[in-house]
Amino acid sequence: MKLSIIITSWNTERLLRACLTSIANFPPSCPFETIVVDNASKDGSVKMIRSEFPSVTLIEYPKNSGYAGGNNIGFQRSSGEYILLLGSDTEVTENAIQQMMEYLDFRKETGIVSCRLHYPNGEIQRSCKRFPTVLNAVAMYCSLHFLNKNYLMTKFDHLSIREVDQPDATCVIIKREALDTFIFDEQYSILYNDVDLCQRVKRKGWKIVFLPDAVVMHHGSQSTKQASPNVRLVMYQNILRYYQSYFGLPARIILAPILFIRYSIASHSLNGFSLLYSLSKGSLS
Repeated sequence: MKLSIIITSWNTERLLRACLTSIANFPPSCPFETIVVDNASKDGSVKMIRSEFPSVTLIEYPKNSGYAGGNNIGFQRSSGEYILLLGSDTEVTENAIQQMMEYLDFRKETGIVSCRLHYPNGEIQRSCKRFPTVLNAVAMYCSLHFLNKNYLMTKFDHLSIREVDQPDATCVIIKREALDTFIFDEQYSILYNDVDLCQRVKRKGWKIVFLPDAVVMHHGSQSTKQASPNVRLVMYQNILRYYQSYFGLPARIILAPILFIRYSIASHSLNGFSLLYSLSKGSLS
């Protein structure tokens, strides 16, 4: 098996149908498998896959394992030399998958290749960033985005091939040999799992390359938009975990109050006190 396509989905039936249809319309020329991990969807996703896409390997997980957990479950069932992580809210275009695979075939030093993402209206999605610093995080979560131009790579037009730090994991192909026994660290169940993945791959000496000629349409974080206040709290805990893991306890001390205020305003509640809990103990929970 040359390629395993892994899609983790939660309540995205309509978009998932379009995604699977696009794979059927524009498949790679090599042997491949498509694995969908359903994270306990309550819509008709499972029924739709069974009736309309019988060749797809469907894994029904009894609870929402998060984006990280879902992809790891799919990875354990996969057998491809290459792993394509594909968002359920994407649609591949002609030759997109093939071009990404061919680039990896002829670039032995490259471990991950990403593509150019377009919104449905044709606008290019700015999908590449540099690895963030604590100052980048402060600016981001205080909505001071004008201070993050370098981190956000605002001068990169996404129209040329280049090595990058952190592409959006909505559509990336990864060489299996560049991975550990898992894709994502499940401590980052929702956010920053892709950043941590890229950090680990780069530290092993692999390159990560953005390929503009491969184009995929991305509707944009449809599962995340459904997130409840409890899920959003987990997202903020993921953020704190990343910055503490890579920059130490001072990073958490700086960011926790900012995220607490941000969460409290968004959720109209004080349930975010757990973001402030155990700072003195250095807790990563």
